[in-house]
Amino acid sequence: MTREKRQLSNLPLVAGALFMAVLAVTLFIECRRKDDIHTFAFETMGTQASGTVYVWDRTQDRLPGDLVHATYDSIETALSSWRETSEVGRLNAAPADTTIAVSRGLSECLRVSEGFNRLSGGAFDPTAEPLMRLWGFYRREGRLPTQAQIDAARALMGRYEHDPFRRTVRKLAAGTRFDLGGIAKGYAVDRAVANLIALGISSAMIDLGGNLFCLGVPEGRKAWRVGIRDPMDRDQLFATVGLVNKAVATSGSYERFVEIGGRRYGHIMNPATGRPAEGLLSATVVARTAMEADGLSTTLFVLGPDAAAALLRDHYRNVEAVLVLPGTGNAEARVLATPGLRGNLELRAEYRGLYSLEFLDF
Repeated sequence: MTREKRQLSNLPLVAGALFMAVLAVTLFIECRRKDDIHTFAFETMGTQASGTVYVWDRTQDRLPGDLVHATYDSIETALSSWRETSEVGRLNAAPADTTIAVSRGLSECLRVSEGFNRLSGGAFDPTAEPLMRLWGFYRREGRLPTQAQIDAARALMGRYEHDPFRRTVRKLAAGTRFDLGGIAKGYAVDRAVANLIALGISSAMIDLGGNLFCLGVPEGRKAWRVGIRDPMDRDQLFATVGLVNKAVATSGSYERFVEIGGRRYGHIMNPATGRPAEGLLSATVVARTAMEADGLSTTLFVLGPDAAAALLRDHYRNVEAVLVLPGTGNAEARVLATPGLRGNLELRAEYRGLYSLEFLDF
């Protein structure tokens, strides 16, 4: 079957994230009582947010969608690297050798980021902002930097000290700048889910730019079915997976990129080279928290297939992952999945025979 003959799914597509393109869709389930479903959609944090919430305590004055919206907005106010007045903006503008007290949210994002950085050998770095700016991703005006410029930007990365107990940050170089785009949306989703649970909600699916959390189960079903978007054709879904009380996120280079000299360069930077990451077409992670799914999917994408599989085997047995890389032989793509997805991950019918599905052996 040719790509042109594939039919678009009738499932609603989830919008891609601004910094971290997580490529997923959800299967919205019909319910016997439409009044028991609350849906919402709005723009925030530079991307689209949406959600479906099943029965909640209607004696509460606040609608679930309003609560989620307020949660996202408060986190954007603090963690956006685009706003000079945000907490991250003020941290980026701070001079060297100044110790700054930071919020619990910023400190938590840094703590988790540093864990990914340590275990991956530096594949995830919350101070990659100089590289993003150098390559033109903020203005979306791509330019090919020289090696000297890349080396100078890389020299500014990682030059800070973070004390998670006192919640302080000390920059060691004035030019060190933070961009939490690879983890902040996941953090926001986790906070929104916690607030929904506090509201008495036990069944919901919420999405922030493709960072999803599936709380409980939809009425009459055993799980939420979530589709994973085809990295070579973003309007198609190549597989589905069932989720209960889990988050999912996907990183890929095809939603956000710049063109330089007729070539596309994806926005996910490899700190080791100072250049856009290559090797994988996409990396999807299913985890217990949206922040872990968000940050780890980026980490795996940067590492490439072999190192990503090793990281999962050695340090992340508690998560599931789907890695998509260019195919060999007659296969258009190879899909590598962790063993725990056996019986859950399903290639859609039109992709069987086109994409080869293999399960990692560990």
